Amino acid sequence: MTLRTRVITILTGLVVVGIAAASLAAYQSASNELRSETDEFLTARASEVLDGQRATPRKSSDGDRPQPGTEDLDLAIDPDSIAQTIDRNGDVTASEGGNLPVNEIDEAVADGGKAVIRDIEIDGEAFRMITVPSPDGGAVQIARSTASTNDVLDRLAGRLALVGLVLGLLAAALGWLLMRRTTKPLADLTAATERIAATHELTPLGLSGDDEVGRLATSFDQMLDALRSSREQQRRLVQDAGHELRTPLTSLRANVDFLQRAADLPAEQRAEILAGLKSEIAELGVLVDEVVVLATDEGATSVSITDLDLTDIVTDAVATFRRRTERTVELATEPTPLRGNASLLDRAVTNLLGNAHKFSPADRPIEVTVANRWVVVRDHGDGIADADLDRVFERFHRADDARSKPGSGLGLAIVRHVAEQHGGEVRAGNAADGGAEVGFSVG
Repeated sequence: MTLRTRVITILTGLVVVGIAAASLAAYQSASNELRSETDEFLTARASEVLDGQRATPRKSSDGDRPQPGTEDLDLAIDPDSIAQTIDRNGDVTASEGGNLPVNEIDEAVADGGKAVIRDIEIDGEAFRMITVPSPDGGAVQIARSTASTNDVLDRLAGRLALVGLVLGLLAAALGWLLMRRTTKPLADLTAATERIAATHELTPLGLSGDDEVGRLATSFDQMLDALRSSREQQRRLVQDAGHELRTPLTSLRANVDFLQRAADLPAEQRAEILAGLKSEIAELGVLVDEVVVLATDEGATSVSITDLDLTDIVTDAVATFRRRTERTVELATEPTPLRGNASLLDRAVTNLLGNAHKFSPADRPIEVTVANRWVVVRDHGDGIADADLDRVFERFHRADDARSKPGSGLGLAIVRHVAEQHGGEVRAGNAADGGAEVGFSVG
């Protein structure tokens, strides 16, 4: 069952239940009103008989006539009522208009009990009857047919049922129209997402609106835009990685082929070729590791986020870098507490140091500063060309003067990746007295 059908069913059901409750209340109110009118008539008629305002029903030897001396009184009955008197034992003494049933309830009233009104049936016809005790003993019974009342109630019930049916159908029709209009954006959204699932085309849904569905469609568009950007980045990463991998693989293949063809190479030349192979393999390993980090977002998922101090991370990275390269590194820091990923931050700082190591003269120090939640590494090389300043953090970008140097072109891209994961940003520029300044911040 579709959402539209379920909602229409629920709305129609609620309307029908409401109409049924209102109809039942109206029917019951009308029934009680008509019954009350009948009871008031019976009570008044019985009082008139007992007060002498109407002739008491009585049979004489001459037949069914009023007792002598009551000629000026109205008859005890009207054409739509029956009157009857009973003695203390419950025996009928007189009746006009028909015979009324007498049971133990009426006998108790005739023996001095309280008046009773009840429903009876005479020859299959419904009556309402009152039994009222007489002051001189016995009781007077007055009954009135409720056939007309029942007819009125039956017609009322039929009309209420017809009105309920019409209103129920009208509610269903209005509910269908309302839900058709209300759920159309949902249907369009469903169709659009199904199209994307079938075609794998991450194009915008093309839906708008300021309601919940419109905001949902906007969120979908934002998600699709992010997925499209991610897919494009992955495609470019694979293409660029494939291009970068060809160079070391080609060099490796050429050196291996050369070794196979030249079996009698001098030991010195063979050692040189093997050293080149080892260097190419190491560079290839670094490239693969960096591609994995950028492609799988490994750093964000495999290492937990903890409370740490950025100064400690930078200090440890600089110490390791000094041992490996024997370079002079000048370090200036200030406490910078944060919640972060120690492994990723260490990798970012190491990449900055490695980048400075490639371009800075061996006899000049590398300067590292930690201040205002920024880590900035400065070298004393030739600086960054103006055309490359906006691209140094792009994947696989390598300046013209860096193509002859080792590296994959992913080091600074990983720095940006780490900075963004920690709510920061990156920057690159040239110092006023020469050299490049490259760094990142943390949020």
